[in-house]
Amino acid sequence: MATVERELFGGAITLNLPPKFDDISQFREVPDHQEVFVNADEDQSVIVEILEMVDTADDACAAYHYQQLAEDNDAEDSSVVQSVSVLSNSELPQWPIEAKLYLLLGQQRIAKYNERQTRAIGGDARNLVQIMMVVIRLPLQQTDIVISYNVPLQISEISSSREVAHAGDIQEAELWFRTLLGSFQVKNWGLFGSN
Repeated sequence: MATVERELFGGAITLNLPPKFDDISQFREVPDHQEVFVNADEDQSVIVEILEMVDTADDACAAYHYQQLAEDNDAEDSSVVQSVSVLSNSELPQWPIEAKLYLLLGQQRIAKYNERQTRAIGGDARNLVQIMMVVIRLPLQQTDIVISYNVPLQISEISSSREVAHAGDIQEAELWFRTLLGSFQVKNWGLFGSN
């Protein structure tokens, strides 16, 4: 799959994405700590967040950030963590040796923001979405970088996504996500307020 290099956070970070992923900030306001890219044709998204390191054990930070995402998506009651694994620095050698890297795979039932009320009137517009999330914990910078990739697996009959989205292939998506992670580069560590 052909990709192009995208500049994030004013060029401090770069990431390779397929051209079909649009920078959502061209269409709506995005918080300063986020970069959001959407593939509208397949209802997929890639979100990069730079967050203050949360006060949890290293091996619990991915589950913490995943729970926060579930709450943001209004999916707390339908959120499942499938696995959490540690990524080695040999897999992602661009990161400092003290960095801790965690890959979480999970699934959530999520409705579009404007479709969340359908459950109250007898419908369910929630789609089953595969979430692939990596947390890069940078202890020297007191920062958690959270990268999430959302792929729809089952589309509700009453979801507006049914016109564009189709069920994704999990193995193909995970392979692509790992390739995306390998392209993620910090160009300016001053972004984190320290070197």
